[in-house]
Amino acid sequence: MLQDLDAVMAKHRLDAMIVYGSSTYGNPELRYVVGANLARGGIFLKQRMRDPILVVSNIDHGQASKGIVNNVVTYSKYGYDELLAKHGRDLAAPLLMDRILRSHKIKGKIGLHGRNDASDLLNLTKSLRGFGHKITGERHPTALESVMETKSQSEIHRIMEVGGRTEKVVGKTADFLERCQQDGGRLTFERRKLTVGMIKAVTRRHLAEENLIAPEDFIIAAGLRSADPHYPGEDSDPVVVGQPIVFDIFPQDAGGYCYDMTRTFVFGEPSTEIRRMHESVLKAQQIAFDLVHEGCRVEKLMNSVCDHFSRDGFKTIRDLNKGDREAEKTGFVHSLGHGVGLTIGEKPYLSLHSDDILKVGHVFTIEPGLYDARVGGVRVEDVIALTESGPLNLTSFGKTLRI
Repeated sequence: MLQDLDAVMAKHRLDAMIVYGSSTYGNPELRYVVGANLARGGIFLKQRMRDPILVVSNIDHGQASKGIVNNVVTYSKYGYDELLAKHGRDLAAPLLMDRILRSHKIKGKIGLHGRNDASDLLNLTKSLRGFGHKITGERHPTALESVMETKSQSEIHRIMEVGGRTEKVVGKTADFLERCQQDGGRLTFERRKLTVGMIKAVTRRHLAEENLIAPEDFIIAAGLRSADPHYPGEDSDPVVVGQPIVFDIFPQDAGGYCYDMTRTFVFGEPSTEIRRMHESVLKAQQIAFDLVHEGCRVEKLMNSVCDHFSRDGFKTIRDLNKGDREAEKTGFVHSLGHGVGLTIGEKPYLSLHSDDILKVGHVFTIEPGLYDARVGGVRVEDVIALTESGPLNLTSFGKTLRI
């Protein structure tokens, strides 16, 4: 949590921290520390045990002042226009950073943070070191990653709110599917053959109605191709009676907070094997949820789910690690989950070889799945928050297979 930043900086032996970027969009680290959307980004400077400052363009000052940093100033204070005119943009940026650091008498080890281009980071680091600043590298998790890893109550509430709107979108999409008609083995809507593209158009409309964005789109994998866990679904793909539809949606709100949920639907009567897979996936999810507690090693959750699937006769990623190439595409082929916050790819990572340990404030998915190219795939995903009183499932949407 952000309130732990000074303590974490001390643990990482950082005297100061810079978080920067040309925009907060696509830069969750900068968005996190400034608490506002800044189209032209900025420079966040934090000395240990002192209040931070935020330096932004003149045009972004008003928006930046709505965030969580009290001391907001503009580039003009440090003569950025003069530096641009004299040195050009590439050299002006590190010179500006140097002026800011010297103005605030920054000494000691400085960490550089923010999701930026690697070559830009390398050049900036080289330049600042050349100016005499002690820019230090950090192993993962960095100080900022460690702070972002656990969520405050307000962040959990924010993720819950995004989840509620996401579930409305999924519910309205399911309602649309229920209004479709069978025409032999295919489905139709208003006498047109139902395709994945038609379903996606409905989902996109409802996302817009809920003021959610899907920067990486979403997954609607229908039929046998649902056996590929990350097949997004092509617009022309038909929807077939009795075959699974894996619907994986991971939108975010205007402030960048994310949600991630998956349901598997079948229109009509599912095959015996799909039904068996779905029942096993639901049991696996419950097994994992029941093991969640503070101090739990995530590999225990993953291994317990693999044990369960093995007992049910399915291959798992452990079989792949033993050399069974069939397990690369059949059975439980991916990790159990991941953290959720301003991204959907952060700690904790619920994978087989992860050394992460669950902490109060962690928000993460539990998403077991089974896949078989002969029948399709099944995945069910919920978002879990680990609170002081134990695990809380933030996802309330039903898990009925048949539409």
